[in-house]
Formats: sequence, structure tokens, C-alpha cells
Amino acid sequence: MPILIEKTANFVMPEKMTDIPQFPHKNESFTEDSLFEMFGCAKQGGIRYTKKHNRVLLIDSTIMGWRSEYYDEVDRKRGFVIYNGTGEDDQSFDAGGYSGTHNKKVKDVDSALLYFIKSKPNHLEFMFPVKYISHSYGMEMNRQLRLRRVIKFKLKILRC
Repeated sequence: MPILIEKTANFVMPEKMTDIPQFPHKNESFTEDSLFEMFGCAKQGGIRYTKKHNRVLLIDSTIMGWRSEYYDEVDRKRGFVIYNGTGEDDQSFDAGGYSGTHNKKVKDVDSALLYFIKSKPNHLEFMFPVKYISHSYGMEMNRQLRLRRVIKFKLKILRC
């Protein structure tokens, strides 16, 4: 008997529940390749997802200041993260472009958001799961020093 795969608007159910990667352990370290092997997502970018399951990886690469065009704020005391959307031009949720599709995944209620820090090239550390609360817009410079609209996601830090 064939296995049926249920499809929803943005999510394809895995054939077996064992196909969904488990949450990493707090402070667990990864390389780009090991993240790819575990989650089947892209090896670069700040918002990484796959159509195989609902895990969405949010990568904060500002810790060491080597990627300063995106600045994410982590407020552990109040339990929130302000995470910047992706895209060099005005950011949106429009499905017609790369950044819109990725940004849309962050606010998708079916997404399981996992927050990582990238303290140096090819070294990522899982910090905690987060939940989308809301978003607003700000204005920031991109890599070419052009002013653009940036999505600011407000995310609630969840316990590991």
C-alpha cells in the first residue's frame, strides 16, 4: 500500500514522522555541512528552510561583527529576539522573490523556528527555539549602503 503525502499551502508532510529532524541540544555546535545533513536546508543565508519538514533555521551572524549589515537583538532577560528579515532591497513577504518566500516562512504558524548564532565562518551554535509574535518595519543600509525597508521580527524565546 503506498504512503500518502498530505500537502498544505506551504508544507509537505514527511512520509514518516521519523523524517522530521529533532531540535538540537542547547549550545550544540554545527558546521554548514552538518546543518545541511541534519535539516536538508541551504548552506548559506540567514533564513534557511526546506520543503521536507517545518523546521526553519534563523542564523544570527552578527556576534563577532563580521556580518554587520544585519543586526539582530537578543534580550534574554525579557525573553525576546528582534530578528531582521532577509533581502538586500526593500524586504517584503511577497512570494514572487527570494527574500519574500524566506521572510514568509518566519511568520508561518506551521514553522518551527530554531535560532543559531554563527560566531565565525563555518561554526554555528544552536541557542533556542523561538516563536513568531509580530513584526514591524525599520529602515537600514544594505551592503551597498543603500537605504532599504527591513522587516523586524519579534520572536519569543522558548525553553529548550
